[in-house]
Amino acid sequence: MSTEAVARIRLEVVPSADLLTQLPAAFDTMGSVSVTCLPHHGPARTVETSVNLARLGYNAVPHLAARSITGEAELHSLLLQLQEAGVSELFLVAGDRRTPAGPYSWSGELLEAVNAYSPDFSIGIAGYPEGHPQFSQEQLSSSLLTKAPFASSMVTQMCFSAEAISRYLRSIRTSGIQLPVWVGVPGPVSIRKLVSLGARLGVGRSLKLARGTGMAEALWRRDDFLSYDSGRLIREVHQELAGDPLFAGFHVYTFNDLGRLPGLLDGVRALRPTATLASGDTSIPLIPAKI
Repeated sequence: MSTEAVARIRLEVVPSADLLTQLPAAFDTMGSVSVTCLPHHGPARTVETSVNLARLGYNAVPHLAARSITGEAELHSLLLQLQEAGVSELFLVAGDRRTPAGPYSWSGELLEAVNAYSPDFSIGIAGYPEGHPQFSQEQLSSSLLTKAPFASSMVTQMCFSAEAISRYLRSIRTSGIQLPVWVGVPGPVSIRKLVSLGARLGVGRSLKLARGTGMAEALWRRDDFLSYDSGRLIREVHQELAGDPLFAGFHVYTFNDLGRLPGLLDGVRALRPTATLASGDTSIPLIPAKI
């Protein structure tokens, strides 16, 4: 697999017993892998998986969920483990835990705590092209403007509409945000699995958004109802965003369904990186220095 294909895409995976043996068969160890933090797993499992992936050579990006961390002592222990493994990039979210396990109730508080511990971590934050069921657009915009100056990148919530994604990038640019954006798209997955495992794999919130968003149309209009292949969506997004200086690449929510990923990666390899940076560089870095 070419380094170009790996560089333009990164995968989101869930900690599992067979991940370390299954992932290298589908995705080159030069690649970037984002590791979820689910409420019933907790941050320790995410960090352990990320450390093991880093040892295999991956650029591991652990999710740290603010509401799942018990306090400063646990946070510092987790960050030390990651530093010792050479992990330098994090993705911070509030998390789906109903009641905070400690003092951090949202990702902004956790971001401040991580920066206080060490400013050397690159930090990714979440973006929501189609909104969030628990927050108004004004609340989302305010939160994003608060966190963006301390972040290095953004990953968008899984979205099935190239138009919505393009509109979102225009809106954040208008607000003055210049973070590289990884566009979240689903990997090849059966719709039955998408629905039945949605909550367990961390996309229950996305499924709740289906009514009235691009997701419903994308799923139910298709002839291949039993499976969803995001190849078409990726081509549409690339067509919309080619040349956009904020477009870093594709963040693929895999649901650990890795068997059909090589075909998707081959399709991404065929897309030419045509973005132009505002600084005058001729092309956007395939993997930004700080993402």
